[in-house]
Amino acid sequence: MIAYLCELKTSFRTQKQMNDGLNDQIQQLSAEKAELLKKLKESEETRMYERDTALAVEKSLREHNALAVRNYHVLIQ
Repeated sequence: MIAYLCELKTSFRTQKQMNDGLNDQIQQLSAEKAELLKKLKESEETRMYERDTALAVEKSLREHNALAVRNYHVLIQ
């Protein structure tokens, strides 16, 4: 009976160590996930900013082109 209890205690100790290791791994992965989500959000914000900037530049260039074409037509006439 004592041998069984010792074996059971050893088994529980081993399981507790495994659980502690898994809990540490869960915490580490959760922190890594949070960091990756933060980087994803920053990346999306940067992409949106660059997209808006590119659209604004394109609009400006189209306006300048239209103005240049009008001025060219005025000079020809």
